Amino acid sequence: MNILKEKKYSLLKNILYVYKGVAQHKPYLIILLLISIISTAGNRFLWLFTGKYIIEYISNGMAAGDLVRMVVYLSGASILCALGRNAVNFGKEPAAFYVRPMFMLDRNKKLIAMPYEYLEYNEILDALQKSRKSTTQTETGIEGIIRFTLVFCSDLFTCIVAIAILCRISILMIGVVIVFGLLSYISIDRAAKREKYLTNDSVSYQERKKDYFKEVCKDFSYGKDIRLYGVGSKLMNSQRTLHEELHENVCKAKNQWMRSGIFTNSLDMLREGLMYVSLVYSIIQKNLGIGDFTMYVGCVRNFASTFYNVMDIYTKLRRCSREVNDYRSLNEFCDEQECEGKKLPVCDRYEIRFENVSFCYPGTEVYALKDINLTLSPGQKLAVVGLNGAGKTTFIKLLLKLYEPTEGHIYLNGVDIKEYDRAAYYELFAPVFQDMECYAFSLAENVSMKVEEKTDKKQVERCLRQAGLGNKLDEWPKGVDTPLLKVLHEDGVLLSGGERQKMALARALYKDAPIVILDEPTAALDAMAESRMYEEFDRMIRGKLAVYISHRLASTRFCHEIAMFEGGELIECGTHDELMHCGGKYAQMFEMQAHYYKEEQPNEAVGV
Repeated sequence: MNILKEKKYSLLKNILYVYKGVAQHKPYLIILLLISIISTAGNRFLWLFTGKYIIEYISNGMAAGDLVRMVVYLSGASILCALGRNAVNFGKEPAAFYVRPMFMLDRNKKLIAMPYEYLEYNEILDALQKSRKSTTQTETGIEGIIRFTLVFCSDLFTCIVAIAILCRISILMIGVVIVFGLLSYISIDRAAKREKYLTNDSVSYQERKKDYFKEVCKDFSYGKDIRLYGVGSKLMNSQRTLHEELHENVCKAKNQWMRSGIFTNSLDMLREGLMYVSLVYSIIQKNLGIGDFTMYVGCVRNFASTFYNVMDIYTKLRRCSREVNDYRSLNEFCDEQECEGKKLPVCDRYEIRFENVSFCYPGTEVYALKDINLTLSPGQKLAVVGLNGAGKTTFIKLLLKLYEPTEGHIYLNGVDIKEYDRAAYYELFAPVFQDMECYAFSLAENVSMKVEEKTDKKQVERCLRQAGLGNKLDEWPKGVDTPLLKVLHEDGVLLSGGERQKMALARALYKDAPIVILDEPTAALDAMAESRMYEEFDRMIRGKLAVYISHRLASTRFCHEIAMFEGGELIECGTHDELMHCGGKYAQMFEMQAHYYKEEQPNEAVGV
C-alpha cells in the first residue's frame, strides 16, 4: 500500500524552499551570497589585468606613475575582495550549521503531530530514514543547498565575466569550454545519481537495521542480556554483514566516480591543447601583444576551471535537491495529516461508544479486532481482560485515537472522534502504559511532562507520594529536582521497574484528565502487589472514567463492568458476578488465577 507519494521539485524550487528557511533563521546569509558573487569574480580577474599592464609597461614604456596608480587601485580592490571572501567564509559556517538543525526540528515537530499508526508503516520508516540523510551532514541535503548555492552563484557570475572578456578574441574557445564542460557534467551527474541510488535509496532498510543495532549496542538496558546470554557475537556478526552489503554498494559507486574522473581528466587535457592552438592562431592573425596573450590564457583557464566547477557544483546541487525532495515528501505528507477538528465539548462527563469497530494492522488482512460494540459511561470503571494477543492493547490504541478504525466508528458524546482535533482529544486521557519511558530530565519534569517553568513542583511531590514514592523523595537530596538517567547527568538516578511504574502513576495523577487508562503497567509485579496497586490507584481517581487492562484479573473485582477479549473479539461483557454465573471463559480464567489473591479473599471472590 503506497500512502506516501514522493514529491519531485525542480532545483530552483528547492533552493527557494531552503532559502526561505534561511531568511527566517539567518537572513544575513542572503547578504553574504551577494558579497560572495562580487568578491569571487573580482578576486579572480583583478590580477589578470595587473599582469597585463606590467608586461605592457615593460614592453611599451608605460609611465611609471600610471603603473603605480594602477597597481595601487588594483591592490586595494583585491584587498576588498579578499576581505569579502573572508567575511563569507567565516559567516556562512555558523549560519549554515544553525539553519540545518532548524529544519530538523521542523521535521520532528511534524512527526510528533503525525498520526501514531503511521510509525508502523515500513514505507514511512523508509521515508524517515531518507529524510534524515538530508539533515545529517554539512554537504548533503539542506545544508548542502545552502553552501553550494553560495559557490554556484559566485562561479556563475565569474563565468559571465569571463565570457564577456573572451568574446573579443575567440568565441570558438568559449564554445569548446562549454561543450567540454557539459560533457563533464553529464558524466558527473550520472555518477552522482548512481551513488545516491546505491548508498541511499536502495539501502534504506539496511540503514535502519544498522541504526537499530548501533542503538542496541550503546543502550545500557540491553547490557545484562548481551553479557549473560552471549548475544554480543550475534550483534557483531549482524552488523558485519550489514556493513559488507553497504561497503559493496559504496565500492560500486566509487568505481562509477573513477570512470567519470578518467573521462573528465581526458577532456581537460584536450581542452588545454585546443586553447593554446587557438591563442597562438589569434596572436598571428590579430597581432595580439604578450600582455594580452598572458591575460587571455589566464582568462581561458579561469573560465574553464570555473565553468567546470559550476557544472560540478550544479551536479552536487542536483544531488542535494533530490535529498531535499525526500525531506519535503515526508514533511508534506505530515502536513496533509494535519487538520483542525472540532473543539471538545466542555463538560465533566464523557461517554465513549464503539460501534461495529474492526481494525487491521498495516500490511495484513487479519483483523486484530473484529466488530467491537462497547460503551464506556461517565464514572464507569471498565476492566478489559484476556490472554496476551487477545486485542486489549489494540482496543486501547483505538480508544486513544492512536489508530483509526479500519471499519466502524468510535463516538465521544455522540460525535465521531475523527471529527475532533487530535491534540485536544489526547487531553482527555491520562494513560499509564506497560512500556513506560523515562526521559533524561528531572523527576519533576518526568511527572509533569512539561518544562520546568510550567511545572508545579508541589503538585508533583503530592502525586509522587500518593503513588508510593515518598520514601525515595526523602532519600534523594534534590527531591523532585533529582535528574533521571545518566545520559546527561553523572548524578542521574536509575529507577527500578517498580519505581518507574509508580512514577507513571504519578504522571497520570498529575495530568488529572477525566479518563484514566492503565494498560498493564503492573505486568512486572506479582499478583498480590498488582492487586494492591490497582486498588490504591482506584481510590486516588475515584469518580473518573477508568479503564484497566490486564491479562491477570487483579482489577476486575472493583470494576463496574468487565470486557473479555479473545482472538480480537469481545466474547463476554458484564459484571463480575454475571460473568461468573455464566461460567464462560472469564469464569474459567478467574478460577485459574483465584489462588493468587487468597491472601485478601480467602473464601470467595468478591464482585462489585
